[in-house]
Amino acid sequence: MNIKITDEALPLWNRLSDEEKKSWTSNVTCQKCHKEINAADFSGSLYEGQLALFHMCTQCSNKEVRLIDVEGQTQKDIDDDFEQWVKAKKAAHPEKFRS
Repeated sequence: MNIKITDEALPLWNRLSDEEKKSWTSNVTCQKCHKEINAADFSGSLYEGQLALFHMCTQCSNKEVRLIDVEGQTQKDIDDDFEQWVKAKKAAHPEKFRS
């Protein structure tokens, strides 16, 4: 698996087992057009101290992020935090989020 992970995110990424890494990067499809996303198209970094995988769909250019729970935080909390972040970004920069 050849994912580009930033130096600051690498320790969190390395805490995941190979099976967990594979589950986060396999069988992923674009939420907009449903094209399969290749694991090589992912990049990883930190988002507010949390490991995040980013990718852009090569077919429709939709940008997506997957927040990974490595600290025991529930996935619902992660999703809620992300939804709040998206709403704030859309409100601050509507020109970047045209459909």
